[in-house]
Amino acid sequence: MRPILLDLDDTLIDDRAATALAFAALVEAHHAWLGHRDEVELLAEWRAMSDRHWFRYEQGELSYLEQRRARAREFLGRDFTDAEADEALLPYVLAYQGSWRLLPGVVEFFQRSAAIPKVIVTNGPREQQLRKLAATELLPHVVAVVTPEDCGYWKPRPEVFLAAVSRIDAMPGSCIMIGDDPLRDIAPARELGMACFLVERGRSHEAFEGALSVT
Repeated sequence: MRPILLDLDDTLIDDRAATALAFAALVEAHHAWLGHRDEVELLAEWRAMSDRHWFRYEQGELSYLEQRRARAREFLGRDFTDAEADEALLPYVLAYQGSWRLLPGVVEFFQRSAAIPKVIVTNGPREQQLRKLAATELLPHVVAVVTPEDCGYWKPRPEVFLAAVSRIDAMPGSCIMIGDDPLRDIAPARELGMACFLVERGRSHEAFEGALSVT
């Protein structure tokens, strides 16, 4: 049996849908400030803004909370204090946490691969990612969760994958990697000799079936 490394967001959990629902809650809570702008346009702006501040977080310029507050200030156009930014973003956070759902095929995949050791490899903050796994009842079914807080590196650095492999005392070439990001998940794992399977939106079953076929 070949050990399996798994990304989390948009590989196992439908983070894109959860983000969209959370954003709708944010817009509804602050419609007085946002006016009557098209929500699709606003969502595109929010995602671009989020990517920009997340990159700053990855570079060590901001903490996780600071990047969230930066998004609230920029998007709503207010010079919030930290406490005000947290309060303004609360509708988003609560809706996001209440919208964590597994992608199609995940439950069956975990059932069929129950005897195979699995490690989650994610760039998300450790505390939040553990809560996602607990909320979706996946946490008892993985050996370990590896985040930048655990190893000091972010995907796509190979050190992240090597840290994950070390948790199961395996060699990289004996492992499988499943993820949704060609650059952060698939390319670096393939460079280490892993068999890789890309999760494409609406076709997640294919990646899981492919992985099961080589375990």
